Amino acid sequence: MIAERYPELAQLPDEDKLTLMVELWQDVMDDSPAENPALAEFVEKRWQEYQLHPERVSTWSEVKSRLLASRA
Repeated sequence: MIAERYPELAQLPDEDKLTLMVELWQDVMDDSPAENPALAEFVEKRWQEYQLHPERVSTWSEVKSRLLASRA
């Protein structure tokens, strides 16, 4: 896993992790042909929604807890 090679990533605040994710996504999309424009549009829309309403975001631990609770 790439994250294991860069343990300092785990120390980043969630907002910085999300920003890094978007920057990496944009870099990939800039360097490769748009094979799936619908996916790119979906991700861009979700990013814009996050920027407008960051309070609506759940952390991974919250999502994981809900998922595990629903399986019990």
